[in-house]
Amino acid sequence: MRPSKDNPNGYWEDELIVDINEKLLHSLGYQWCSLVWLNLADLRQSKLYEALRQKAVNYLQKLLAKNKKVSLKDPRMCILLPFWLDVFKELDTDIKVVLVKRHVHAIANSLLTRDQFDNEYASQLIYLHWAAIVRFLPKSYSRILINYEEVRRDEIGIRKSLMTFLDVESSVPSNLFEEKLEHHATSSSEASASGFTWQQEMLMGFPNANVDEDRIKSLATFYYALNAAYGKRKLRQYIINEIKSFADNYKTKKVILYGASEFASILIGQLSDAIVLSVDYAASEDHQIARFGKCFCAPHLIRETEHDVIVVAVTGRKDELIHFLSGYTSQPITFAEECLF
Repeated sequence: MRPSKDNPNGYWEDELIVDINEKLLHSLGYQWCSLVWLNLADLRQSKLYEALRQKAVNYLQKLLAKNKKVSLKDPRMCILLPFWLDVFKELDTDIKVVLVKRHVHAIANSLLTRDQFDNEYASQLIYLHWAAIVRFLPKSYSRILINYEEVRRDEIGIRKSLMTFLDVESSVPSNLFEEKLEHHATSSSEASASGFTWQQEMLMGFPNANVDEDRIKSLATFYYALNAAYGKRKLRQYIINEIKSFADNYKTKKVILYGASEFASILIGQLSDAIVLSVDYAASEDHQIARFGKCFCAPHLIRETEHDVIVVAVTGRKDELIHFLSGYTSQPITFAEECLF
């Protein structure tokens, strides 16, 4: 890809690979910066999936016919990893993966400057990219982790490690790193948090960390709201701040969540550790409702469960629900809808 003001030395992305990724995302209604979790089944919903997959296979086969080794780089490959794994299985070649990790805050600061993304939006974007790697990258693939901050200190040493891992010789100048182009250096001692509390462990431990896919899926409505507010920074920040502020009030309490609605997905992502019981009117003793990583039980269990508050994740019908739930509890009943919107 051609140089730009942000990177006058140019980029290493292959334009055709980027085009394939962009078309696949756009066919599903997303952009490179959309907050979305995509597994293989989701990606196959695209009408262009098979055509783009075959295009990628054909292109890489041609490259491999002319070259012993081929390297690919595009951040979009992270969130589209299931697609590329589907492509790679058609190739008769060994796959080696170079994972480059940079301090989360440095990436977030870069996105703020270039794209006007606030820290929380950027943190969610970073989390989804890294989480996709942890979740989908096969353990059978050889990999090496490169810490960007270490390149600043020991470029030659890192380069030697890469050459050994990839079994290649370097044909580039002895030093490529230019401090003047590093606009967003961040010290390891910087303490400001990124993302939700339960996401920070993965961000710190990447790539040797676990990913809770159910929790990610529980944020679907939250992500939908932020994607809808893309380009409207004040609205994005309002949504984030209100949800976090609401959740902070209940994180130390024993919460019963009422309502297996889409709205509940926002609250589960924030209050998962505080929720002692999830209930829904449609559930019964013989039928639990499994959604967003939770099992919603029959309301009568409210009487048997110690709790401090009931948080209602249903919109509307306030008077009706207060009357209904008051038959099971004397504790406060809070309607999240009123606090968030």
